Amino acid sequence: MFKKFFQFLHGYVIIKISGKNFERFINICLKRNIEIWNTNPCDDGITLCMYSRDFKHIRDAAYKCSVKIKILKKHSFVRTLHLYRKRYVFLIAILICIGLGIFFSNHIWIVEINGVENADIQSISNTLDRIGVKTGALKNNLPDGMEIKRNIINDTDGVAWAWVYIEGVKARVEIYEKALAPNVIDKDIPCDIVAACDGVIKKTIVKSGEELFDAGDAVSAGEVIISGKVPVYKEGNPEKYIYVHSMAEVQAYTTHCKTGNYKTYYESRVPTGREKMIISLETFGKLLSPFKDEVSYEEYDTKENRYELKIPFFGFSGIALHVKKYTEVSINKEPLSIETSLEFAKNDLEAKISKELTLGSVFQDESIEYVQTDNETINVKLTMNFIENIAITQPISADTDKGEELFDKQTDRGIAGD
Repeated sequence: MFKKFFQFLHGYVIIKISGKNFERFINICLKRNIEIWNTNPCDDGITLCMYSRDFKHIRDAAYKCSVKIKILKKHSFVRTLHLYRKRYVFLIAILICIGLGIFFSNHIWIVEINGVENADIQSISNTLDRIGVKTGALKNNLPDGMEIKRNIINDTDGVAWAWVYIEGVKARVEIYEKALAPNVIDKDIPCDIVAACDGVIKKTIVKSGEELFDAGDAVSAGEVIISGKVPVYKEGNPEKYIYVHSMAEVQAYTTHCKTGNYKTYYESRVPTGREKMIISLETFGKLLSPFKDEVSYEEYDTKENRYELKIPFFGFSGIALHVKKYTEVSINKEPLSIETSLEFAKNDLEAKISKELTLGSVFQDESIEYVQTDNETINVKLTMNFIENIAITQPISADTDKGEELFDKQTDRGIAGD
């Protein structure tokens, strides 16, 4: 496409060559570095294209090969201007379009932010607005790329790298987020060990802290298992305690249950062949749709595509087509056996339970139950038993019991009670 534009700009002719030796004529042209293209055979010869400046130098080659040359068409920018030189309204319209094109091409009309998952996209958008990267901004007034990057990183938590690419009238902002670090509590902070979920304690390995439950005891989620408040006094003496960072591994028998409703048939969606397409025009971020987005189909699938008009060496022109395609489908139901439906339900419920487990959980056994609620639906309950480490570190509250004398183990400094 871009090559055709330059050919039109320089001017070219479409000629017809007739005679017995037109192959020899083409070879002579190629040997003299005369560029030709779009060669097509015809009844008594061949048609081809060449630049207007080269056409002046082929007379002697035509004479030597005894071929006849006829000009079929002439194309050039200068010739087009000459043809329309007296159509003033047309020329004024062209000048206005060129002027508007230059004006719009010097501004940013679309700001696109990519790569944001956990960071605050609204904060990034506000930062871009504040430093001038926004709709309608003049390209020459945009801040330096390093300044944009520095402002985004400083104003938004979780952003490791950022950059703005100018593509025509679009500013594409690429964001790379920091990898989230695990939530690790400083070992100098006094902590309890609490239960991650309900369970029955199998074994406890305590490195620091006071054990509050024995093997075989049942605990509830959030209940303190190992206390960071450790007594350091003898019977009959005033109460004294120290705060420590509890460390322990608590293995417990745990049970996880999930339920859900599942169909006893497999549903397939088969296209009927009927389709409807809605085309909308986007100009500089504004969507213009001449048609109503309404579909009379009862069941249908939707597919959306966006096609940007890009200009070589410039980028996005600010014009795009939105194509929304609706495809009517008929729903076919194929009956499934109860065993097959239970297998699908079991896989789905196992995936949901796996998201609740702690690292290193060991599977013990499982049971599955179902109740048929109607002819096409069953309610399935999956129960799975594990041995898992339910210990979770939790900082001790700053509040202390009144009258107790507390000490920090690391500093041996007294902590005043309320």
